[in-house]
Amino acid sequence: QELDRRIRCLPPAFGTRHFKNGISALSQVSGTERKYMARILLGCLVGKIPKNAIVAFRAILDFIYLAQYPTHDDTTLQYMEDALKVFHKNKEVLVNCGVREHLNIPKFHSLLHYVESIRLLGTTDNYNTEAFERLHIDYAKNGWRASNHRNVRPQMVIWLARQEKMSVDRIEDRHNAPGFKNMLAQYIYILKNNRRLTPTQLLTAVSHMPFDRVDVFHGFKFAPEPLTDSKEETDAVRARPSFGEQPARFDTVVVLREDDAEATGLQGTRIGRVKVIFRLPNRIKDPRTRVPLNAPASWAEQGPLAYVEWFAKLPTTPDPTHMMYTVHKSPLRSDGKPIADIIPLSTIRQSCQLIPTFPGSVGDKAEQLPTDWNTHTVLDVASKFLLNNWASSYAYQTLW
Repeated sequence: QELDRRIRCLPPAFGTRHFKNGISALSQVSGTERKYMARILLGCLVGKIPKNAIVAFRAILDFIYLAQYPTHDDTTLQYMEDALKVFHKNKEVLVNCGVREHLNIPKFHSLLHYVESIRLLGTTDNYNTEAFERLHIDYAKNGWRASNHRNVRPQMVIWLARQEKMSVDRIEDRHNAPGFKNMLAQYIYILKNNRRLTPTQLLTAVSHMPFDRVDVFHGFKFAPEPLTDSKEETDAVRARPSFGEQPARFDTVVVLREDDAEATGLQGTRIGRVKVIFRLPNRIKDPRTRVPLNAPASWAEQGPLAYVEWFAKLPTTPDPTHMMYTVHKSPLRSDGKPIADIIPLSTIRQSCQLIPTFPGSVGDKAEQLPTDWNTHTVLDVASKFLLNNWASSYAYQTLW
């Protein structure tokens, strides 16, 4: 029950699935659903099960994610063998805890042959059946259902061809971004003068903005740096205020902040939460005369922008047990506003998921989850998180 409660309150993120009712009540579980479970389970178990159980689960996840690499060399195959050794070294905790009577399971035995199979036959995406099973739904089952079940092949071909042709207020209040005006004024001044405003100058600048509105967007899609030549990655970030019964959603991202930041790893990056996605206007008004003017050329050069509230800087290394980084919420500034900046969208490297650090310790069976924690509020009310590097294959290869 507690695991279900933890899963229900995880924040949404691109590439993950939200199990709104948990997972224990699922009567049938598909292979895809198992993948989505694997992306979130480890973070939900931290602090609630023995350390060597966490190590065993982390090691088997390492093996599974490594086995899905589209390319391999001796180094990555050695990583697989090392991960399997760690799993076998720690797996007895599952028997000792009474999870199972034994671990003599054929699928566990088959893992011993993965490295050998990859050396002989190539990477696993060359000979697994997952892609073909999925395509069978698109190209056979759905086409069959769309027909009248008589002389179906011509009907299915026409249906598939048609499907392919068809495939071609306020910002601070609505977005819960109390520092947006200040950061926008600061950003514009830095563009013009290459230095920051003093607190006194900032008050004046906010009241004399050369425009009174900006174009705001509720999300954007982009292609992060690909890890291989054969696969183009996709990603998406949302910054959507609440509307009617639809709750707000403000995603978390990895941002390039220093000159030493790269496409993989976390050196030179920082974790932030996108509150506003917007674009500066092409036309402005003189703050003194209100005469219409063209906006400075440097504004267009910056491209679309984002107002991002920062989490604290990351530690230098992840936790050695579960290999996830701890992320703390930053304290507020002296004026009560969050630590934030306006950044070009181009500096957002990828989206990410933060799993809250749940209260309670190993062996504590009492209800510990705060009542105000849910999927829509947890990023606001929790203060400590784990950076989920298991959220996708791309996250696994880049968040280390």
